[in-house]
Amino acid sequence: MKIVLCLDKSGGLLFGGRRQSQDRVLREKLLELVGDGKLFLNAYSAKQFESEEKLAVSEDFLVLAGTNDFCFIENVDIPAEAAEEWYLFSWNRDYPGDRYFDFDLKENGFKKIRTENFVGSSHKKITLEVYGRS
Repeated sequence: MKIVLCLDKSGGLLFGGRRQSQDRVLREKLLELVGDGKLFLNAYSAKQFESEEKLAVSEDFLVLAGTNDFCFIENVDIPAEAAEEWYLFSWNRDYPGDRYFDFDLKENGFKKIRTENFVGSSHKKITLEVYGRS
């Protein structure tokens, strides 16, 4: 599966059970990446998307997703062992956090295959890094 995460500068995911930030342009970019496929996610994450047309919403989304499917993860455990690719959106700002992404990609056989910077609706610079298996 292709795991998608949104992280702050320190790898923060959540604070007090809530997402740290959301960005309309980032969501548009994510749906572009999904293309004609579906974005698998839970109801919590689906609330920030305007249309459910490209969404596969289920609390069991990580079980339902196939090898080439995109899974947007915010508030559930990250199944690192199932990942074939990682799509990490980040901004160069720190927010309060109590849940962090601490999986060492390089140590676990992943290498950076692409980096892209773009201007978001709430952040002047958002970086997308894509990692694949070495």
